[in-house]
Amino acid sequence: MPDEEDIAKNAANDGAEQENAAPGDTIVEPRAEEAGEAAPADGEAGEPGAAGGNPEAAADKPGQAALEAALAAEKDRAVRLYADFENFRRRMERERLETWGRAERDVLAGLLPVIDNFDRAMAQAGDDPFSEGVRMVYASMADFLKKHGVEPVVAVGTAFDPAIHEAVAYQPSPEAPEGIVIYETRKGYRIGDGVLRPASVIVSSGAPAQ
Repeated sequence: MPDEEDIAKNAANDGAEQENAAPGDTIVEPRAEEAGEAAPADGEAGEPGAAGGNPEAAADKPGQAALEAALAAEKDRAVRLYADFENFRRRMERERLETWGRAERDVLAGLLPVIDNFDRAMAQAGDDPFSEGVRMVYASMADFLKKHGVEPVVAVGTAFDPAIHEAVAYQPSPEAPEGIVIYETRKGYRIGDGVLRPASVIVSSGAPAQ
């Protein structure tokens, strides 16, 4: 352990060195390790978050926003595709029903001349077995048309309606006022709310001239 005399000598020498130092000379200060002070560890000094933050989390934010935007765009695209498919499916179903309906109407309309011939035959039929057979076939045909929604158009005694009647002639009538159907030359038929075939009729032109 240095005695008091050595300590005093060292202090005097240090003072002399500082007084004799030339301007611009660097005076070496005691290092922190020699003075017993520990150097600050990495990350312990400086502004908060300068070195101790999470740079990966900050870098992920732009990528997450882009991913969410792409997901929203794909979701919107999927919704639009589903809507387009539903519209296509409904349109195809509607066209299928319309095609089937037109085909059915064509078949039923093709049977109407057969019914017309049966009507003429029934007007001449008697009580013989042959006539009875004709009546049976006629009844079967009429029942078939009814099951498919075909009904005869009411014509005689009603006001002329161009939607369901087809006027073939006008003639005076002492009983029926003008515009009333007085004869039916060919029976008409309707199917559902539409007309399968209009009735051909003769319409009253009013009372005959005196």
